[in-house]
Amino acid sequence: MNRRTFFISVTFALVLGVMSAGVAQAGGPLRISDSYTETFFDDFIYELCGIETFTAVTERWTLKKYPDGSAILHVNRYFVSEDPRIPRERGAGTSFFAPDGTQTTVGSPTRIFATDGRGLLLLDAGRVVFGEEITIRGHVESFDVDLAEYYCP
Repeated sequence: MNRRTFFISVTFALVLGVMSAGVAQAGGPLRISDSYTETFFDDFIYELCGIETFTAVTERWTLKKYPDGSAILHVNRYFVSEDPRIPRERGAGTSFFAPDGTQTTVGSPTRIFATDGRGLLLLDAGRVVFGEEITIRGHVESFDVDLAEYYCP
């Protein structure tokens, strides 16, 4: 499991836990937010590049849960490796959960930046609708490329 999948899974588990609590509230939405920084051995970089490194991830998220059962989750993530040769990765997105269970996510989940001044190396941005079928629209570079070309020195 790559690091993006892991942290997205953790965030969604938090959201589902909060949403399943079923807070009854009159008026506006229930708003919950948090942030953290965690350092971990980066299996993703090790498997992709063969480089042993630790990476710090900083994440900030805000969840708004509405009385009708809908919710909006906004997440910002920033990965910084201890190895200065590894590019930095940013991601941001907003997920909209409808009362019928439909989920739509928009944003730029992956932006990879060189640490040597070259700037942006890879950008994913767009809209994904989750349902019986998954619909993806937008600029998604990371699906059909060898990620080692972007992450590995």
